[in-house]
Amino acid sequence: MGGARRRAAPTRGADGRTHGAAPHESLLVHGDNLAAMTAMLPERAGQFRAIYIDPPFNTGRAFAEYDDARSTHEWASFMRPRLALARELLADDGALFAEIDDTELATLTLLLDEVFGRESRVSTVTVVRSAPTGHKAINAGPVNVTDFLLVYAKDRAKLRLAPQLRARRPYDDAYKTWIDNPGDPPAAWRFRPIARAVAEHLGHDGPAAARRALGGPEFAAFTRRFAVEHAPHVVRFAQPRYEAISQKARALVDRSRAEPDRVFVLRRGALPDFVVRGGNRVLFLAKKVRVIGGVPTLVEPLTNVWDDVPFQGIAREGGVAFVRNKKPERLLARVLAMATEPGDWVLDPFAGSGTTAAVALKMGRRFVAIEEGAHAFTLAEPRLARVVRGEDPTGITTEVGFAGGGGFRVVDA
Repeated sequence: MGGARRRAAPTRGADGRTHGAAPHESLLVHGDNLAAMTAMLPERAGQFRAIYIDPPFNTGRAFAEYDDARSTHEWASFMRPRLALARELLADDGALFAEIDDTELATLTLLLDEVFGRESRVSTVTVVRSAPTGHKAINAGPVNVTDFLLVYAKDRAKLRLAPQLRARRPYDDAYKTWIDNPGDPPAAWRFRPIARAVAEHLGHDGPAAARRALGGPEFAAFTRRFAVEHAPHVVRFAQPRYEAISQKARALVDRSRAEPDRVFVLRRGALPDFVVRGGNRVLFLAKKVRVIGGVPTLVEPLTNVWDDVPFQGIAREGGVAFVRNKKPERLLARVLAMATEPGDWVLDPFAGSGTTAAVALKMGRRFVAIEEGAHAFTLAEPRLARVVRGEDPTGITTEVGFAGGGGFRVVDA
């Protein structure tokens, strides 16, 4: 975060220092973000596919890096022109992501509706950043454990967001049917309970014997892992919404009910095949499994509740200490994966310790990161230099296979 009323702090002007290999397109800008964005506008209007804004939350508290206390009117007056410039800098197919807590959530939502238009609001994402433990647990009333990520488009009709998946924790026990021979034509498929297939794999006469040998909970846990690892064999049955399917699909369902032991398939071109047996759709577990880090993992579409991005344990991330202000690299990685592609431009007007820029480097994006405080030099610049040299093993480094590279230039606004 940045841009609040700054404490007096010694700074040193940037002199065009460069880090990494040429060309040094990406920029770490030291100075007021309003002045910097205004100066950028003639050449960079419509250039940024993603803009991430992590402004002062107006908590009424004082931090080592800045004071975070304004009236709501002052805070809104501070933010409005910056949001207007951000909209001009955003690409027509891009998205702005603004993170805030509940202190100024309503104010920021109204400001963004005013600047971008209510019809351009894409989502309000709830980001779970902590647990109701420690001193927070003694608070009267609900314990505050979330931030909010407001997502706006420049033009909803042109917006391009890549679908994202997340690991799904509980296994869906409705996927309890095993196909012995999924590679054969559907008419030849042989079905049986997955518990029987797993028991046979373990060398037992049946599920009851396997449960006695392993214990019920252990056998159930093994069965779920086995199902995900052998997902092409695993299916569930679901009753279709008869009124919501096509006439051809209805006819197939009717035939299936009349011949319950047969498998019927309706080919639908670009859409997945419509497969039915006994009047029910056959749904495949393999559609919900992806290999993540070399491990088959059950996944589900990303929702507007993000409770799987840990904020705990990031104190050493990037090799910088930015207490209560630093965001996880995985959070920014999700934002950039959703809204950008390699080579795209990313803007962060409140750069803080440089998390957005570090993630952009590791994911092959170009960036402009603006920070007014002295930590542009004491935190962000050294952090980004380590990333370029391949000396930062923290954050998303291993996940994205980053070994160093890229470059950036440090300039004054």
